[in-house]
Amino acid sequence: MGLAERGYYRDEPRGYGGGGGGRGPSGGFHFGRMNALSVTMWLIIVNIAVHLLANTALKPLYEWGHFSTYEGFQRLQVWRLVTFQFLHDPTSIMHLAFNMFGLWVFGGIVEETLGRRRYLAFYLVCGIFGGLMYLLLNLAGTLLPFQLPGFLFTDTKTPLIGASAGVFGVIMACAYIAPTMRLQFILLPISLTMRTVAYLYVGFAVLNLLLGGGNAGGDAAHVGGALAGAYFIRNSHLLLDFFDVLGDSRKQKAVGPRRKAAKPRGARGPKPGKPAKPSNAASRLAREEAEIDAILAKIQDEGIGSLSAREKKLLAKDTERKRRGLGGGGSRGGGRG
Repeated sequence: MGLAERGYYRDEPRGYGGGGGGRGPSGGFHFGRMNALSVTMWLIIVNIAVHLLANTALKPLYEWGHFSTYEGFQRLQVWRLVTFQFLHDPTSIMHLAFNMFGLWVFGGIVEETLGRRRYLAFYLVCGIFGGLMYLLLNLAGTLLPFQLPGFLFTDTKTPLIGASAGVFGVIMACAYIAPTMRLQFILLPISLTMRTVAYLYVGFAVLNLLLGGGNAGGDAAHVGGALAGAYFIRNSHLLLDFFDVLGDSRKQKAVGPRRKAAKPRGARGPKPGKPAKPSNAASRLAREEAEIDAILAKIQDEGIGSLSAREKKLLAKDTERKRRGLGGGGSRGGGRG
């Protein structure tokens, strides 16, 4: 599939009509700008690297990292709720390929909306909830004296692996951020909106789970990841302290000057005994430049939606000035790659 209306395929970004995303200074959305340092690309790299290692030099990784009710719940090895997300079917490359393709297509949009830190927390939390859904349905199938559709097999040692729970969460987040964005399928002459694609994916997973399909355990994780994605994209503030071990990320840094303006080459220093009198215009421009740098850093870390009304106004003003050539150089755009 291809993204027929993805912002970075055009010179000028455009809005998608969806809620939850932040607007850039030009009025359009700035989504999906991926580069080699993005969290999405690092997740893909790590998943591929782990798959190669687990199938060559470190084959015990599957034994150490998969999730199951027995290992994760009965033996309290809770770290497996994270490690299973980086392991894929060793007998087929397609399991890894489909998951990484989905992450590559949809991940950049969510990453730029949430910012790197919250996006990584969002992805891992969706995977964790996928594992918990698997655990819940497996326990129900094991403990209850009767069998209902959707209850999983009674073997508590059946392993769960794969990144698809996190990917389903990302797809559901895209459906909220840009519901009317259209996706063009490569092999089919049709295009569907992001919201329609997301609901079809989840609908098939629920149907397969209720009918007891061959991948019922995986479908349970898909549904759990999708539900978590739909919830946390609307309540992303709950993800702020996911990585809080050494500090409190809820304490927002004030946006303001972070560096002193460089002294022009060849400029004379102040006379002894008399303080320098900098130009008011130059001082104001230096302050604004420092504030813009801080705003762009905040967008990169926390996403466009984290900006206050004043910060958005400053960014819009700076963009307009750059476009008119009054400040030198080109437009900064919505963030740094």
